[in-house]
Amino acid sequence: MAFDVDKELKIYVYIGIIVLIIFGLWLFISAESYHAIMGGGPYFNPVTYRYLGGVYIAWAIAIIPLLKKLDNWEIIQNWMILAVIANALGVIACIIGLIMYNFAIGSLIISIILNLFFTIVGIHIYIQKRK
Repeated sequence: MAFDVDKELKIYVYIGIIVLIIFGLWLFISAESYHAIMGGGPYFNPVTYRYLGGVYIAWAIAIIPLLKKLDNWEIIQNWMILAVIANALGVIACIIGLIMYNFAIGSLIISIILNLFFTIVGIHIYIQKRK
C-alpha cells in the first residue's frame, strides 16, 4: 500500500490547525482550568500559560493562508521544519519535566502523545517530499 504524501500533508496540516486552536483557546481563555485538569505540576504562572495559548493561536492563524499552497513544497518546507522542531522540543521538554521535576506522567501524557505523533508524521512527510 503506497502512501499519498500530499494527502498526508493536508491531513497533518488540518489536524495541526485544529489542535493548535483547541489548546490555544483553552490556554488563553482558561489557563487555570487547563492547569487543574492536566495537573501541570507545582509551578503555575497563568501569564505563561496564556502567552503559550496566544502563540498557539497565532501559529494556527499563520498556517491558514498556507492551505491554498500545500502543493508548493518550497513554501511549505520551512513550516514543516518548524513544526517538526517545535514538536520534538515539546517531547524533550516533557521528558525533562518527568525526570528533573518529577511531574506525574498523567499530567504530561497528552502532550507527549500529541507532540510525538506530530514529530513522527512530520519527519515522515518531510523525508517523503524530499525524494
